[in-house]
Amino acid sequence: MPRLTVSKDDLKGGPLLPEGLYTVRLDGFKPSWSKNRGSVNLNPQMKVINHAEHNDRQAFTNLNSKARWIWPDFHHCFGVLMPSSENGANVDFIGFDGPDDEPDKWTYNGPLLGQVGQVYIIQADNTQGGVKNEIKYYVCRVPNCQEKHSSNLAK
Repeated sequence: MPRLTVSKDDLKGGPLLPEGLYTVRLDGFKPSWSKNRGSVNLNPQMKVINHAEHNDRQAFTNLNSKARWIWPDFHHCFGVLMPSSENGANVDFIGFDGPDDEPDKWTYNGPLLGQVGQVYIIQADNTQGGVKNEIKYYVCRVPNCQEKHSSNLAK
């Protein structure tokens, strides 16, 4: 049986992105249950584009299903308005298909797929004695938007 080895340094991944504004493309989602299975982490798959030094680097966020106040900012970042439900009382995050109780089998074919937006990334405490990249805010791409968007989503 072949033995595959890797150095501990290689397991850490690449260096953090420097703080700043990045253009990203949304390539999809990789939904999974949160640790306590009380919500779903949508895990958007965003890649930095049009950047000389950091092109194709991943921009991470979990976009938890219970953090609904972030949904409009996320959608507007990619120039997409969130559709209202039939009675207009709710706003829907549409585009996911799959069994309700198996988010890891969900697929996304909604209006955000392939869209481009801008995010401001910072280096924040990872609660384990280190730092991680975190999205501080999403830049709205919706023309003439009147919504108040978050200016600091970092914890």
